Amino acid sequence: MKNFNLFAVLVLLTLVFTSCSFNETVLPEEQSTDLLKTHTIKRDVDGTYSLDYSLNANVATENVIDESTNTNYIYLYPSENKLSSKVTQDFTIDGNQLKIGFVDTNSSKKSQITIKDEDAKFFKTESEDMLSEYSISGNENGTYTLNFSVKNKVKVDFVFNEELNIYEVHLEEGKSDESVFSKVFEKIEGEALKIDFVNHIREDNTSAKSSSEAGYTYFKERRPEVIID
Repeated sequence: MKNFNLFAVLVLLTLVFTSCSFNETVLPEEQSTDLLKTHTIKRDVDGTYSLDYSLNANVATENVIDESTNTNYIYLYPSENKLSSKVTQDFTIDGNQLKIGFVDTNSSKKSQITIKDEDAKFFKTESEDMLSEYSISGNENGTYTLNFSVKNKVKVDFVFNEELNIYEVHLEEGKSDESVFSKVFEKIEGEALKIDFVNHIREDNTSAKSSSEAGYTYFKERRPEVIID
């Protein structure tokens, strides 16, 4: 009986140590996370762009410009050093386009945001520019939040253009009780998420971009355009 009890104890201890060893082996893999937590690209009222992003752990970053595609890549690396978890950078529109890409070297995940807009030095401050400021944020759950504000007497309509597969935010002169808006978008895996601001602009009768009516010419201008890959 004593031999049987001793054997049972040895078996139990073996199972305990085996279980601990197994947990120690798989736990680091289960705890692995993406290095990038959230990121927000914002255009201020003066037309300048900035990027804010937060990181999940101690992460080293490296900025690399791919001159062939004019893309600002931000490479993220795991680091043993305690580094800042929040980073802010200013960017400028180059050739009416801004491209920012994140490369997570830990998970091999890549994401890119392309913005088509005017250079800040040519930015319109006149009344015909109805959008005041906006930001687009990538959230931890994979969704994207668009926040924006418009100037006084601007009507806002949200339309999905099925033909172009673009979410459109239409801005035109009109009565509105709101000037600040927020909308969440789902991104389908493997497909680009496209969001365009469509400005309905009225000009005096000299333009030939669209039909003329009552001494004015009306046309639509897509600006800014956001593409998330």
